Amino acid sequence: MNKLPTTWAYPETDATRDLRLDFMRGFVIPLLIVSHFDYFSLFMYIGWERIGVVSTAEAFVMLAGIVIGMVYGKKLKRDGFNVCLSTLLSRSAQLYRVNVFIILVIGLLRYVPLLNTTAVTTFHDPYRNIDYPLYPPLTDGFFSMLSQALLLRCGPHQFQIIGLYVVLFALVTPLVFLMLENKQTKLLLGISWVLYWINFGTPEAQVATAEIRLTGAQFEYAFPLIVWQLIYIHGIVAGYYKQELLAFFNGTRGKLLVYASIVLSLLFIIFTLNHPVDEFAEWSKLSFIPSETFNNLYFNYFQKYKLGPGRLLNITVLLISIYALLTRFWTPFNRAFGWFLIPLGQASLYVFFVHIFILLWVSNTPFPSYHNFWINTGIHIVVYALIWIMVTKQFLFRWIPR
Repeated sequence: MNKLPTTWAYPETDATRDLRLDFMRGFVIPLLIVSHFDYFSLFMYIGWERIGVVSTAEAFVMLAGIVIGMVYGKKLKRDGFNVCLSTLLSRSAQLYRVNVFIILVIGLLRYVPLLNTTAVTTFHDPYRNIDYPLYPPLTDGFFSMLSQALLLRCGPHQFQIIGLYVVLFALVTPLVFLMLENKQTKLLLGISWVLYWINFGTPEAQVATAEIRLTGAQFEYAFPLIVWQLIYIHGIVAGYYKQELLAFFNGTRGKLLVYASIVLSLLFIIFTLNHPVDEFAEWSKLSFIPSETFNNLYFNYFQKYKLGPGRLLNITVLLISIYALLTRFWTPFNRAFGWFLIPLGQASLYVFFVHIFILLWVSNTPFPSYHNFWINTGIHIVVYALIWIMVTKQFLFRWIPR
């Protein structure tokens, strides 16, 4: 994807930081906010699986793996496994502390009179129309909550993917780098796929609920470790072998794969526009796939929590397509959107942290209760602007990890 005959191309260097990846993570951030600030607005026409049957979670986990493969892979090659392991465990401990802090602070805020914490202490299942409590009852006392928090078995569902990162950093990543160092890449990927297919073929006691939850942590209901390791590990391998992959994509077969990925991405967009979501205006939906057929395909091949094969293919070809387009047309994309997206992408953990408290604040204003499309759009715009200002002004950067 380098050596392109245009000044618009991304300037390839041997630098560890890749601004294309920061740009992509920054693009995912607003979509994440849309999904967590669940007020139907103009931005839902992008954020609710409208650019493919993908969510922010798959993109974040795969991009995180790529960045880790690049950054820690370079450290592994330069300093050896022991130094790399120490750094990984330190990062995992930091993520764990942040996670427990968020869980406990939100849990304690439930005791504040007149403060409604429902937005971050419950989860509403729109398909079953059931509200699930995410914390032990207040009557159980503080130490019950503390024990659950330490085991990551309660907390805001908007933050639970960080629990997945904790376990991936502490348990999975060291094994991945050990196998990469020993040139066991094919074995590593093979084991990863075996675990994925074991989960995919395991019958579920409760439909649409992860059956195999290895850690018992809350995040495994939405992000079962046995499944989500797949895109994380493949991301690490891609980041570790970044230069080799770039060389491949510059070849004839690689270019054909890029073109095929772009075509498939467009087909997935056409497919997902047939999603019979009631909230979307009729003009924004296609209907050549009958609703029953679409729902059947979605349930069997595109489930999010178990990363259905269709969803896996979609996120893979979409990331290849976006990365290729940013490589070829970096200058115009960067000038138009880089000023906003790149700072967000470089401070993604910070954004995860602060958006929980901003969501809590917004949910205690009267605006969401109006259920007005344009008011909701205004809420999202204000939240975007506020978070971007906080990032660019480095508000509380000294205390909040990035």
